[in-house]
Amino acid sequence: MSIQIIPIDGQHPDGNAIQRAAQSVAPDGLVIFPTESVYGIGAIARSGAAVDKLRIAKQRDYPQPFTLHISDPAQLEDWMRRPGETAQRLMDAFWPGPLTIIFPVGEQGLGVRLPSHPVARALIDRTGPLLASSANRSGEDPATTLPAAVTAIGEHATVGIDSGPASGGEASTVLRLLGGSQFELLRTGQISSEQIEHTLKSTRKILFVCTGNTCRSPMAEAICKNLLATKLGCSIDALGSRGYQVESVGIASNGGSATEHARQTMIHMGLSIENHYSQQLSAEAVEKADLIIALAHSHRDVVRSHFPEARERVHLIHETGVSDPIGGGLEVYRRCAEEIEQAVNLHWIERIISK
Repeated sequence: MSIQIIPIDGQHPDGNAIQRAAQSVAPDGLVIFPTESVYGIGAIARSGAAVDKLRIAKQRDYPQPFTLHISDPAQLEDWMRRPGETAQRLMDAFWPGPLTIIFPVGEQGLGVRLPSHPVARALIDRTGPLLASSANRSGEDPATTLPAAVTAIGEHATVGIDSGPASGGEASTVLRLLGGSQFELLRTGQISSEQIEHTLKSTRKILFVCTGNTCRSPMAEAICKNLLATKLGCSIDALGSRGYQVESVGIASNGGSATEHARQTMIHMGLSIENHYSQQLSAEAVEKADLIIALAHSHRDVVRSHFPEARERVHLIHETGVSDPIGGGLEVYRRCAEEIEQAVNLHWIERIISK
């Protein structure tokens, strides 16, 4: 079989070239493509004929499985039930990236990977999920360039995408989920067991600070929780099990309820702070917080002054801060909440998740 070689820039994939590659592999061809670790060879997952060819190419008998490569976690819906909390935390932390997760699906389990390489993801966007393996013969070193992959296994492929050397040069880490928070590490690659353990055990704590913890910071807490849950695709109640804890404090008071206008504003936004009671800033709260977001310059300055060791973790919500709505009408509170929501969404949600 003569393989078609298509050069594609690894950082800025040309859409037309990606489309040519996708058309060349459909419906039952094999494609050699780059990932962030090594070059892989794959077949359209829903094509039985293509998967049979992949087994021949890799000399792999049934039922030894291949890894499902996806470009978006939403594609998992066609293959399995909603992932559990342990899986979600791993996906949030390491996808896209060189981690293969074997889910408890069927007798063999279902190995899934979401590569971070722009070409791989663009290709899968067009072909749909690919069942794939490293582009090498069994027992040989993985190929980190297209020429090496073609030499090893190219006779079986329809098309090969050349995006230069794979940057990782090391196969993906592979783990099998065992239930609860338990897992079995089957292969260590670019992601270490220590990184995985840390991710599953750690909780990222975000702390909002205002004056009295009765209007701005409790609204910011509720808004941030809602934006995080929406971004992660979970309920607000599930944020803790996903590794996130969002709280708020004030620098001047303790034990009061949120103001009536703050409560009404949150109800208007579909949120609730009915059970909120103000908490005063403390050394314990500062010590536990990974990220401290002040609602105004004065709040930031007070925290940094009293807790200089936390200086690098204390930030202003945005460059001008948010004005205190206390004493204003309901419309003032609503504008305040909208400003908070815009700032948290624009400056902080991606940063919180990426950490």
